[in-house]
Amino acid sequence: MDFHAFREELTGFYREKADDLSKAFCERIYKILDSKDVSGMDGYQRKALQYETIAAEAKPILFHSSPFYHELGTIAAISDGAGEFRGFKHAGNWNYERSHHLFIDQDPALYDLLRRQRRNILYLTGSYGDYRQHFIFNCKPLMKGGLKSLYEKALQEYDRSSDPEERSFLQAAMTGLRCLKTISLKFASLAEERLKTVSDPEERKNLKRIRDAAAHTPWNRPRTFYEALNLLAFCRTVTASLEGVGYNTFGRPDVELLPFYEADLRSGVLTKAEAHDLVKAFLLTWDVRYDHDMKMVGYADHEFENTYTLGGCDEEGKPVFNDLTEMFLLAASEEKIIYPKIKVRFSGKSPRAYLDIADSDVIHSTSTILYQNDDATIPALVRAGRSLSDARDYIVTGCWGLTTNGNHMDDHGNYVNILRAFEMSVHDMKDKMEECGLQFIPLDEAESFEDVYRITVENCRILAKERNRMTLLGKGMWHKADPLPLTSASMDDCIKNRKDLTNGGCRYHDEQYTFVGFPNIVDSLLAIRKIVFEERKVTLREYLNAVRSNFEGYEDLRSEAVKAPGWGDGSDESCELANRFNHDLYKITGELKTLWPGGRVNVGHLTYTEIRFWAEKMKSTPDGRRDGEYFSQGLTPSRLKKISSVFDVIHSLSRLDPTEIGANSVVNIILPSIRMTLDNCAAFLYASADSALQSLQLNCVTKEELLDAQIHPENHRNLIVRVCGFSARFTSLSPEWQQEVLSRNFYE
Repeated sequence: MDFHAFREELTGFYREKADDLSKAFCERIYKILDSKDVSGMDGYQRKALQYETIAAEAKPILFHSSPFYHELGTIAAISDGAGEFRGFKHAGNWNYERSHHLFIDQDPALYDLLRRQRRNILYLTGSYGDYRQHFIFNCKPLMKGGLKSLYEKALQEYDRSSDPEERSFLQAAMTGLRCLKTISLKFASLAEERLKTVSDPEERKNLKRIRDAAAHTPWNRPRTFYEALNLLAFCRTVTASLEGVGYNTFGRPDVELLPFYEADLRSGVLTKAEAHDLVKAFLLTWDVRYDHDMKMVGYADHEFENTYTLGGCDEEGKPVFNDLTEMFLLAASEEKIIYPKIKVRFSGKSPRAYLDIADSDVIHSTSTILYQNDDATIPALVRAGRSLSDARDYIVTGCWGLTTNGNHMDDHGNYVNILRAFEMSVHDMKDKMEECGLQFIPLDEAESFEDVYRITVENCRILAKERNRMTLLGKGMWHKADPLPLTSASMDDCIKNRKDLTNGGCRYHDEQYTFVGFPNIVDSLLAIRKIVFEERKVTLREYLNAVRSNFEGYEDLRSEAVKAPGWGDGSDESCELANRFNHDLYKITGELKTLWPGGRVNVGHLTYTEIRFWAEKMKSTPDGRRDGEYFSQGLTPSRLKKISSVFDVIHSLSRLDPTEIGANSVVNIILPSIRMTLDNCAAFLYASADSALQSLQLNCVTKEELLDAQIHPENHRNLIVRVCGFSARFTSLSPEWQQEVLSRNFYE
């Protein structure tokens, strides 16, 4: 395969044409749909109309150098499929945009309160939830029976049901499935037509393959590795075009594609080298869509929300490491691919050869991998209510979205800012509390450390209960405003339950609250306990006055706060308090209700670029953090604490109960590239597996390398850092983001 020509052709299309095509198509579809009378339709019928209109009007695009069929020219190059993403809107957004008012109309006062709470950065959410991104189109049932099998199941349930809403849902699902077939056949017809005039042997080979495959798959089960691989591309792009949501994962390709690969090798229709080329072309298809040298300035400038999960274990708990695992890792390494994002599952039982392939680029300052610890993650999912087999089949979507594969839909962007509640308590921000309709308890009147701790936990409870109240009152409108029947058809149990995933149709009904600011709160409590109640250097009121003064005139007191025990230092004081606090958060979420019966609200510790953009809006905290300074990401120790040994961090994580963190957590670690070997990296991962560490963002680099890259960027093009939820070339980061990376802890 000519990868130079492949890169040039696809880069030209996605950088120069895709956005304009998407905009023109969107405008045309909106006009068509707006001209129709939908006043008597329910949400499912409107969505079915959207599917049919887009499918009828869409024109497939085939590339001269690509063997894949998936592109319709309806979605902007950088979009992950969300109906509106980073300023780009596509035709699949129509129903959501036209029906969004329903979220407001059901209770305008509640919606206004939500907006005020969001404006005060208490949580990150859309209209009561994330209705745009972090979705799964579950290709596993298609690998076994194609779209046809889902259609037949939906038809059976439709014939058995007499409930109008159930029948409306199932009818819309079947419409969406038929539309996918219609579009696939369009690709087959286009390939057949192109064959009449094309003479280039390689292009003719691709067109014949597309013609034969598109006439068969995805309506029917894939017959070959190629058809199964293309199925992933087709479902991500074409289904998103119809549905208007972002599908953020390709699942577990080294598990789900393996039977097709092995069968093709046995039959002789595919060689290992040919499979490797297909994998490389597949990955490049997504990576060429944006300029890696574009400056990252804003909230998510280098985010494409496109992932796949490798390794881990099979349904019996045995480690997964096969030809495809190796192939995806090597292909990404060879082409320095940043998107799709790789999620590498590991454990104490991971084969050393597997870790070495994954680690080989990371130890040389090319960090494009998120590591996910099975030994902490699987027990957490089981305690959260998943079956062991489903827990073993988990995937990581988007940035760190933890979910079981194809049977669970939750809100992976549901950040709950407990540090903001703590800040309002510390600064007694009565005006902000009134604006948010919340009354956090001020710390002023506490007479003991236990009072301080109790007030802090109670304020976390107040915020979590309010977030839960918002969810229960507002999110239930989703299935009426913008249901997702096509997506639901692929998810386990939705057809059987005759319910959309937005209406509780999936197997699991959990919610995820990913808390922001855990390390800073723990460090603040430790500083207060030591300085005020143990050493009695100042009273609590005096200490709070120092914090409220942004420590101006209180430098000695701030120095004492920074020197106090802190999360990640491995001390008994910090470990015991952190575990106690996390356990109390677990109890708080256990008291909350889920929208549908049988679920639980799970604890997570995750933060995206809010470590800058929220932190810049927040006042000082008792840990010594000044106004506007960064706060910690996930469970990453504060950068105020200059912890020298990374194993102090791992020891601290080993003292947490991982089963109480069912919504995932993230830790940033920077280790020195000049000392990193494959042996050292593997030893570090094996040690980490025996702790509560879940998502690990590992950078292997020195501060000197980063500083030199600022001066001589031309010498460091492949210096790729894990920023927060995504990787990017260090030289493409704005000075502000480069400084954020440089300010992190560099461990020996």
